[in-house]
Parts: sequence; structure tokens; C-alpha cells
Amino acid sequence: MTFSLRFPLAPALAISLFVSSLEAQDPGALVEGEAARAADAYLTRLELFGFTGAALIVEDGRTVLRKGYGLADREAGIPITASSVFSLGSITKQFTAAAILALEARGLLSVHDPIADYFSDVPANKQAVTLHHLLTHSSGLASDFAPTDFDPAGRERNAYVRRALDSELLFAPGSGYEYSNAGYSLLAAIVEIETGKEYEEALRELVLDPAGMDETGYRIPQWDRARLAVGYRDGERWGTIVERMEEAGAPFWQLRGNGGLHTTLADIEDWDRALETAAVLPAAERAAMFTPHVPEDPDSISFYGYGWAIEETPRHGTLVWHNGGNAIYLAELHRWVDEGLTVFVVTTDPALPATPVAATLEAIAFGEAYDMPPELVEVDPAALARVAGEWRLLSGEILTVTGHEDRLAVSARGPEGTALLFPLSERAREIAPDLEARTRAVLEALFGGDYGPLAEAFGGVPIAEVRAREEELMADRHARLGQPTGFEIVGLVPMPAGPGILARIDFTRGSAWNTYVWGPNGLQGVRPAPDPPSAEYRPVGDAVFESFRLRGAPGPRIELRGGDEGPVLVIHGPEGPTEARKG
Repeated sequence: MTFSLRFPLAPALAISLFVSSLEAQDPGALVEGEAARAADAYLTRLELFGFTGAALIVEDGRTVLRKGYGLADREAGIPITASSVFSLGSITKQFTAAAILALEARGLLSVHDPIADYFSDVPANKQAVTLHHLLTHSSGLASDFAPTDFDPAGRERNAYVRRALDSELLFAPGSGYEYSNAGYSLLAAIVEIETGKEYEEALRELVLDPAGMDETGYRIPQWDRARLAVGYRDGERWGTIVERMEEAGAPFWQLRGNGGLHTTLADIEDWDRALETAAVLPAAERAAMFTPHVPEDPDSISFYGYGWAIEETPRHGTLVWHNGGNAIYLAELHRWVDEGLTVFVVTTDPALPATPVAATLEAIAFGEAYDMPPELVEVDPAALARVAGEWRLLSGEILTVTGHEDRLAVSARGPEGTALLFPLSERAREIAPDLEARTRAVLEALFGGDYGPLAEAFGGVPIAEVRAREEELMADRHARLGQPTGFEIVGLVPMPAGPGILARIDFTRGSAWNTYVWGPNGLQGVRPAPDPPSAEYRPVGDAVFESFRLRGAPGPRIELRGGDEGPVLVIHGPEGPTEARKG
């Protein structure tokens, strides 16, 4: 026996009505040609799994897809359209690079100038740093000199520059590569010094206006707030970056010039066209921008130019690209030079981020295989609510199922349930033991009052800063949950910024969860949460639910069955079915 959850409304009709409604609200939307229709069908299906963002595809200079998907503001019910405004994140760097090159084209500076030509009292160890080093992340400067993009610690230009100049270099200028946001903020400072204008105003005159990009900037465009795409995380409203730049003097210097510019799909179209002409930069400067100056990795697979990464791919030739984000917004801009293809994707929720979506759109454009999200069916919300509750695995571990209007959210407290809900790819299985061991060492030290290993994992962040963050977090948890009693490493879970090791921290009155997100250079961040992460499942048939993973191992299928001893929840994972019973 199975449980029927469906409404009479046919899913294809529901999707058609939904899409038609959105297109009526999006007069700027464009879908032309077979590949664009396939891409639109993919994104429309993905939208039903929660995708929120926009996409642009340009083939040989002709735009074939320009469209928004999902809601820009969920609370207000405002859809994302082709004219919605999004954050570019670190794609901002290519515009700062273009401003520097535009000044060089006018004979006002050279990329080979030492920074000592622009800043006073440059220490001896940085006298050799040039604009070229800043442009290519080969200066030896660390990435950031403020804890967040919006911290007022970087309010004053001269104070921020001084902090960067007085910092320790990671290596001698020109002898290595380390991605540095601060380097691009110094370039923005040089733009201001050379032009005598604020960065955004100078950028508009040097780059944006010549490119025809009227709606790109930090504050000057003054967009209607209804057009701003709101960011969300874990189902909660995060807000917009524009809201965080309302204070006088913002954006502050830890963001200015290296991130946070906002734009529209139409402006990215204009930028793509401008890169093919002398509208902004003469040929020599454009060639310099896309020259692979410095290898980004030991194997020299990817190089950094001026504000762009450059790769030679085996199947489709030269790819110049950049991405940017803040763990909420994510944008990807890819230009396949030899194929004449440009793909831009931006998202507002890290649950379905832009990076794998862009890869899928490229596969569609190149006629390659890709995974299509399953077709959903309409369900009775009351029937979903009946699936909700606690389900016990044979081992005794509990799965918690929460029913929402059109989906289920399933979470686990222990390693077995987490492994079922978040199956690992082959690569994730390979790296999990090492990351788990590193996370365990950090937590064991913290439980012993030693903040050194956590500071070291973060790449040498001052221990005092690490201690202050941890004490603030634990003070709140102590107040709610009592004294800590121990921890358990639950396992690896996928995160937008990289693999995350989930740890349960136990207290006398409950538990809390930390996800330790690791990258190639160490710990990227710690995500504290009051509850374990959940996997979302949507109905694809009678009492059958699926999640859709953009990358990594596919999520398990969940089926609700009847049995002699009551309902059974069957989790169909890669190792076969696993049963759980209510209560």
C-alpha cells in the first residue's frame, strides 16, 4: 500500500501556467533558439526545486537567453525579472582592472609603476610591489584586513591603505600567487588618487559610461528597491548588500574596488560587447587584461590576467572567467573565446548556487549531456503534513521530517542519518577522513581552552580575534543550552563554499551544530546553527519524493509505504534501501 498525495491538477499544466505568469511580468525576457529553449526548460524545472536567480547566454554576439527565475523578494511576492539588480561580488575586480588600464591608455600611469609612486612611507619589503603585482594577486598581500565586507574598520582610505602597507607579506612580491581582495582595494585607491574623484564616480567615467552600463555601480544608479534581488540562506531573509551600504562613506575599503558592484543582465550584455571593441580599452590594454600572467595553481591549469582567470581547456579552447559572491549571492561570468559563447548566471540563495548551473548551461550550449531535474507533481499540503514527525532508523538514530507547503525537509542528528541524506561523491569520500581529523583536532583544542589550532586553521588569524568570536558564540549557547558536555563529528556535508564537516556540540540542555567549511588553503569559515542541516525533498509521484543535487552524489529518493506495523519511510540510497518507522 502507498499513500496518494496528489492533487488533480496536471503538473505540466501547473508548470505552464506558472511560467506564462512569470513571462507576462517579465517583458525583457528573451528565449531564442534550440539551445536557449533547452536552457530555459532546465532552469524552469530547477526553479521548482527552489532556484532563484537569472541567466544570460550570448552566442557569437547575439543574445539568445535573458531571463529571471524565482522570486526576488519572497515576502513581497516580487519575481526576479530580466531587469532585476544583482550583486557581482568579486567580478568587480575586472572593472577595477579596466579602470587602471584605461588610465594607462591615457598615459597617466603604467601597470609597472611601483605602489610607492602613489602611497607615502611604503615599507622596504613592499617597495618592489607594482600595480601589475596587485592586478595579478602576486604582491604577497593577504586577502583582507577587516573581519567583514561591511565593518567600519575600513571606513577611511588612508587608514585602510596603512593597514595593508604595515601587514606582513606572505611571500616576496612576484614570487607567488595568493588571491588578495586588499590588492584590488589598493588599486581602487590609486584610481581615486590619480583621478581626484571617488572610485565609483571615476569608474563610471573611465569604464561604465563608455561601455553603456548605466545600471552598474554601488550607489549612483539609485535603483528602485523593488528591483533589488534579496538574498536568502537556510530559508531566512538575509537582505541585500545595498541595504548594508546605506551609511555615509560606504562601501568601505575592505569592499571598495574588489567586490560588491551591482548590475543587471542588460549591462552584462553591454560589457560583453565592449570587451570586443575599443569602446573602453584599446586593443593593447584588452590584450594585457586577458594575458595569462601568473599561474593560480601549482599545475598551471589556470592563470590570472588582470581581473580575469584564463584557462586553456581541452575541448572548447580558451575560457576567460571570474566569479564572485559572499556565501549568499553568487555570480559566474564565463567567456568561451574560441566558441563565441558567453554565459552569465547569478543566484540569490546558496542552496542552488550559480557555479554548477553555469556549467550545465554550457553543457547544453555545447550539446553535451546534463542532468535534468525530475518533473514534480502537485500535492495536498495536508498530506505532506502527515509525513512530518520523527522516524527512527534500525540503529536508533532519528530522522526529523518537516512538512512545508510543497516539499519536505529532512534532517538527521547522527552520522548514519547524515550519510543517508547527504551521500558523498567519490572525491568527497577521499577527502572526508582528513577533514574530519582536522576538525576533531580543532574541537578537542577548543574544549581544552586552546584557540591556537583554530587560529592556525584560519591561516594565522590573530588568536585574540578567534577567541573573541568563539566566546561570543558560546556565551549565547551557554545561556540557552547550559554547559558543554562534548561533541561528535557527524560527517561531511556539501556547502556552497566547499566541503563542510558537520559537528554536533552537546550541552546539558540540548545541542547545537557547527559546520566547518574547508578550502584548499585551510578553514574558510564556521557556520553555527541551532539545528542540523536539512535536505529538501519534493514530490515526484504518489508518496515518492526526490531532492536534486547540482553537483556531487545524487540525493536519495524517499518513499512512504504502508505496512502491517504502520507506515514505513524508505530511503533509497546508493547502498540500497533503508527503512525508518514513525515514533
